[in-house]
Amino acid sequence: MAIKSKMKLKSTLAVAAPLIFFNFSILSTGQDVDSTSFKAFSRQSFYSYEKNGEMLLHVPPTLKYSKLNISLIINDKTISQWKGSPGKDILRVPFEIDDSLRSGIVRAEITRPGINKIYYCKGELLILNYKPNEVKTDRLTGGLIVNRLPFFPFGFYTYSPVHPTLPEEEVVKGFNLISPYQRLLPETIDQRKAYMDRCAQLGMKVNYNLASVAGGGGVSTGNNNLSDGERMNLLINEVKTFMDHPALLSWYIADEPDGNNIEPSALEEIYRIIKETDPWHPVTIVFMTPFTKAKNYAGAMDIAMADPYPIPVYPVTMAGSAARLLKSEFDGRMPVWVVPQAFGGGEHWLREPTIQEIRSMTWQAVIEGATGIQYFIRQGLNAFPKSTAMWNECGRMAMEIHSIVPWLLSDEKTITVRCQSTDISVNSRLYRGQLLVMAVNKSKSPAPVSISVEMNITGKAMVLFENRSVQVNNGIIFDYIQSYGSQVYLIDINPPGETVTPYRSNLIPDPGFEDLSSPGIPSACYARPGADRGATYFTDPGVAFQGNYSLRLNTPAQDSGVTLRFYPVKVVPGKSYMISIWAKADPEQRFFPGKESAGRISDMPQYVTVGINDLHRARFVPEKEWKQFVTFVTIPQDTVPEKKVNLILRMPGQGVAWFDMLQMIEDPFGIR
Repeated sequence: MAIKSKMKLKSTLAVAAPLIFFNFSILSTGQDVDSTSFKAFSRQSFYSYEKNGEMLLHVPPTLKYSKLNISLIINDKTISQWKGSPGKDILRVPFEIDDSLRSGIVRAEITRPGINKIYYCKGELLILNYKPNEVKTDRLTGGLIVNRLPFFPFGFYTYSPVHPTLPEEEVVKGFNLISPYQRLLPETIDQRKAYMDRCAQLGMKVNYNLASVAGGGGVSTGNNNLSDGERMNLLINEVKTFMDHPALLSWYIADEPDGNNIEPSALEEIYRIIKETDPWHPVTIVFMTPFTKAKNYAGAMDIAMADPYPIPVYPVTMAGSAARLLKSEFDGRMPVWVVPQAFGGGEHWLREPTIQEIRSMTWQAVIEGATGIQYFIRQGLNAFPKSTAMWNECGRMAMEIHSIVPWLLSDEKTITVRCQSTDISVNSRLYRGQLLVMAVNKSKSPAPVSISVEMNITGKAMVLFENRSVQVNNGIIFDYIQSYGSQVYLIDINPPGETVTPYRSNLIPDPGFEDLSSPGIPSACYARPGADRGATYFTDPGVAFQGNYSLRLNTPAQDSGVTLRFYPVKVVPGKSYMISIWAKADPEQRFFPGKESAGRISDMPQYVTVGINDLHRARFVPEKEWKQFVTFVTIPQDTVPEKKVNLILRMPGQGVAWFDMLQMIEDPFGIR
């Protein structure tokens, strides 16, 4: 990357080559056999707690609309049968996961009615014991599953040693991933533990760099002339040290191997060694332009990354082209991440990207199918990149992307969208009856944009992050897009009806945190910082009791979280009011550095308080499932007919929790 100065695996973990063909001695004489047309992969890289799974069958174009009979067989047991016409390139074949199902090779047998031909392929099914910090890849959506939720990594590379305040400076902007360049030396292990612990407190994840003892390349990753044996011991010890750490997302093993003459076979061996030790986390590799050799390393990685750095010599379209090329190559096999250029001014790069250029490059990558963004490179406060305005734009996009993750990682069949202008890239995602339409301008010039939706829709489209809407007429969206700008539209197609009825006369504005005027943050409140500058309060589309969003609070350390003071409401002295809030927490995400208790969960409850100014405060502990908490307050008598008060929410308890349907009404039961 620019500016960057023998063991065998158990058969159940041989995930480096999930597609293995075999001898067909069982076939009847004279039957035509084809073992190359179809390919099969399990949808998730492994299963643990799930009760249902899927195999992804890659269908050849000539059979896409043919009638097929499909059987999935493992250990001579049929676990699924499917009949029909696929009508798509990747067919999802479901199966149940029970206590009797074990890891093994799934054989897919495909026949066509009336045709004397049988197709075979097989892929690995991996079933592991559940771990709280496990990370799965979803080969269908290209997303990750972290803490049992879909996860879109959006972050950056950085240098070592990691500055102690860097994680907290960036997590509050919306970044959820860092990847430090580092030499894995025994004498610096405490530095690595320190930043890993801090990231775990803040809810950030780490694409952990093993390159100095794995694949090489990058800044300061030389192995100090270690022997192969010493290098492997360091590698295994590092993996064992951090494989159960809650901040670990993935293992990063090589930096541009295609440009550093590192053979795929060497990285495949490293991959096998890591997977034998830790099969619960994916392995990543980044590739340099033109990315054509990435497919040669497919057996050494679970996530393919590309680092196009076009500015100022090449067009910004290189970022979108890189994502499109790798997505085409690895669709249905592994996620694709893009590394946008966030540097410039030396070597081959005369300048940094502008604010507009980095926006266009990032959104091009997402629209073309990238499901992870990891900028190169961040060294605060104004070293890399030098432009704080440009880096703030990256944080702005982190918030935007976070607000639409369920759509970006949706497995629902979308509605096709098109734009006649070659300067505008568009794409769409459908999630729970709402169509998300994305557009990005690849040109320096502002332009009118006309987007056609392949559905006869007339109504309104909300322009996300801009607090406005546009008209949709007969499936056509007409708008205006800035130079290198992006637009995101949300259209209600057939949204599900709400199962929760708000209280009448609720005094709290935006009680469900649905206002996206400013993406990622609750609107109708003030926030007061606590003792920890990395405490966060984001709106979260991944977990919601009602609507699309909830409020997620993260308190990194006990008694250090933020205080939210909601918009003032009018009350009548002498009257009583009911306060209601829905809440849930994830005890597995609680982290106390230095504590060695199982799951890192302290005995100290994760307290939350809700109240009215200094008049009343109630305390409760959120649980693993959504639960409603209710309290009552009587406003003291006064000489004025009415007064204004603020509802206040705090979470002193360390950990993560979600809140929804915040309501305050006059006491409906007349208790006071």
